[in-house]
Amino acid sequence: MVMKVGGGLLGKKIVKTYPPRGDTQLVRLAAVAPFTCARCDQTKTAKLVAARGDALYCNGCYGRMEASAPQPVADAQPPAPEAEDLARVVVGELDSGLPHSVVNTGLTVEWKFHVRAEHLLHGTCPVPAEMAGRAAPQEPLDLTFLRGRRRIRILDEQKGIRLDANGTEPVLTGLTWQSFVLPGTRVSVRWDTWRKLRLAYTPLDEPVVFGGTVVRYAYDPRIMTRELAAFDARVDRVEELVLIALRELGYLDEKGRALLPQEALVRNTVERAQPSERPAEKKIHGAIERLLSRRILTWEQGSINRAAMLHYPARRGETPVPLLCYAPVLRVAEREDLRDDPSTGYGVSAHRVAGHLMRIGHLGKDASPEAAAAYREDHARAGLAGPHELPRGFTYVREHERGM
Repeated sequence: MVMKVGGGLLGKKIVKTYPPRGDTQLVRLAAVAPFTCARCDQTKTAKLVAARGDALYCNGCYGRMEASAPQPVADAQPPAPEAEDLARVVVGELDSGLPHSVVNTGLTVEWKFHVRAEHLLHGTCPVPAEMAGRAAPQEPLDLTFLRGRRRIRILDEQKGIRLDANGTEPVLTGLTWQSFVLPGTRVSVRWDTWRKLRLAYTPLDEPVVFGGTVVRYAYDPRIMTRELAAFDARVDRVEELVLIALRELGYLDEKGRALLPQEALVRNTVERAQPSERPAEKKIHGAIERLLSRRILTWEQGSINRAAMLHYPARRGETPVPLLCYAPVLRVAEREDLRDDPSTGYGVSAHRVAGHLMRIGHLGKDASPEAAAAYREDHARAGLAGPHELPRGFTYVREHERGM
C-alpha cells in the first residue's frame, strides 16, 4: 500500500513521501521515532524510514538494498524456493506494544497502545517520548481506568504510579491491571494537568469468543493469537506443540491468522520442544495431516522475497510458497458464554474465561510450580493424550469468571 503525506507511521505524521521502489517506500516523519531495522537488526531513531509491508528499514539499509537489487527481466519467473530457505523464513514482528497515534496539544498528551503479556506481568504501561520528556520521574501520578464509549464508567482509581525512563523505552510502573484485561486489548490513554492519567477500554458492540475466550473490549487479534494461546480444539500433545509453534512464530495477518511454510513449522516444532518430549519429524507430519483433516489447519498461498521475508497474501514478483494456516475460531458470544450478573448496575455481565496459555518465555520468565501443576491437572482431566507438562515459555491461567 502506498503511503501518503498526512498519514501516520510509528505514531508520527508523514510529511514527505518518495516514489515506491517495488514494494518498498521511503518516507520522512515529522519527528524522530525509534524502530528496529528488519535488515541490520539494529535499533534506530530517525525521521527517514523505509517500509515494506510490516517490515521497517533504516535509510542506510534501504540504500544498500536498492543498490544490490537486480534489474527486472521481462517475463522472468521467480526461482523455486529451496527447502532450507522455507525452513528459515523471516517473519516481521507484529505490533511492538509501543505507543502510537500520539497527539500532543501542549496541555494534554494522548496515545493508544495494545496490551502485551509483558505489561500484565510487570504492571507497566508504555508512554511516548512526548510525555517522558516532560513528566518528573520522582512525582507520583494518579490514574483512572475507564470503560465506555456511549456511557463512561469508572472502573478503578490508583495512586502512586511513577515514570521509569531508565530502560530502553519509558514506562509507567506500579499499575495493577484489571483481571479482565487480555493480551491484545486496546487502551486509549490521556495525560493532563501534569498529574492525572486516564486509561480507557472501548467495549465491542457485541462480545465475541476468540479462540475459546470471551472478549468484550476492542482488541488486536494478532496479539491475541500470539500471546493468548488458548486452543479451540482438543488435541494430542504433538498437535499441541505444532499449534504452539505456528501461533508463536507464524506470520500474522489482520484477522489473527498465523501462517508458516510446513518446512519451517516442522523445524521449529522439533527445536522448541523440551528434550524429554521432542517428537520425531514423522510424528509432526502426522499431526499436521490430522489437523488438516479436521480443518484446524488449512493451506493458503503466500510468498517470500529475496531476503526470505514472508508475506501473505502473495505479492507480485515474489516467489510463491504454500503456507499452513491456523485461523482462530471467531464468533459472536452466545447466551451460554455469558452469565448475567444482576449485581452490576450497568448491564455488564460476568463471563467465563477458558483456561489458557500465555507466552512469557520472551520476557525471561518461567512458569510457577503452581501454574505447572494446574496445567498438568487440567490437561489430564480433559483426557488429552501425551505428556501433561506445561510447554516451555508459557504460563497457564486456569478457567475462571471475570466480572466487569
